[in-house]
Amino acid sequence: MKRTQSQMLSGIELTKLPEEDDKYLYVVFSYTTGAYSHSLHRIRVADLKSCSSRDRHGEGKPKKLPKPFLELDCSQFPNYMGFFSVGSKIYMVGGGVITVGLKDIASRRCYVFDTCDNPFDRIRDVPPMNYEKLQPIFLGPLSNGKFYVFDRTLASGDLEEFDPETESWTPLPPPPIDPIGACAERFEEKLDDYEVLSYAIVEDQILFSTRKGIYAVNVCSKKWEHHSSLGGEVEFHFCERSVFMDGFWYAFPSIYRSPVLAFSFNWDKGFRQCQELGVSRPSWLVKYEASEIMVPMGKRTLLVARAGFPQLTPENCCLTFDI
Repeated sequence: MKRTQSQMLSGIELTKLPEEDDKYLYVVFSYTTGAYSHSLHRIRVADLKSCSSRDRHGEGKPKKLPKPFLELDCSQFPNYMGFFSVGSKIYMVGGGVITVGLKDIASRRCYVFDTCDNPFDRIRDVPPMNYEKLQPIFLGPLSNGKFYVFDRTLASGDLEEFDPETESWTPLPPPPIDPIGACAERFEEKLDDYEVLSYAIVEDQILFSTRKGIYAVNVCSKKWEHHSSLGGEVEFHFCERSVFMDGFWYAFPSIYRSPVLAFSFNWDKGFRQCQELGVSRPSWLVKYEASEIMVPMGKRTLLVARAGFPQLTPENCCLTFDI
């Protein structure tokens, strides 16, 4: 039987609607089968504290996912899109189709809708990216108010800057990596060598950790640097995205069950673990298709959300929260 599975959980930054007192967290699910490529869900921040209560195992009690306020038909919107928010607007970029045995199809398109609009599904096109991105990852905003998007590997040379004021895209210079060459096998090897394992924003720079060392790009000067190591470390001690808040970088050290760690940073020592939070991934209460996000909520508060299926039934998707 064909069933819909959650493959990715995205957290959109907190948004406050001007006509209401409440703030909301927007949660995005990406699907690989079924009629929809994504569903978007809105959760009141005031309800999160009740969701974060711990049971005797120290896990947040699961809550059934709120019904989506918007579902994106897979015939019109591709899978694997990246999402980020600017004020009350939510942008959706890239994505594509992955079929075993066939060439992947990626998109450059970009869409936006305003959560203040009525109805919510008033989606419009904005200028497309310069490069196709199958599984885009976004960073930002940085100190210049702009966002940056790439497609999982620096070998693609597709890092772009998005200016929300003009809704325009500007490609950044490619990183100083080894030439890839025309050989197909060598190309795949290079994609793997320069896969971004983890990344962090430090002031005006974006740091990327790869199997070939650490790369940094200054978003003001648009210049790259390659560090064979940083503070004596050739890779960061965390995986995927780090979240900066109150002077520390928060991240998971492993893709497997592991606690959230807080890291300090300076250019001489690199990232150094300084604290372990009592929150782990994934929750034992959501065993199937589990994924996690971290969202800074301000006032020394970090939201860690985990979602997945307690059982092999897509109707019972649950979320757990720890704050």
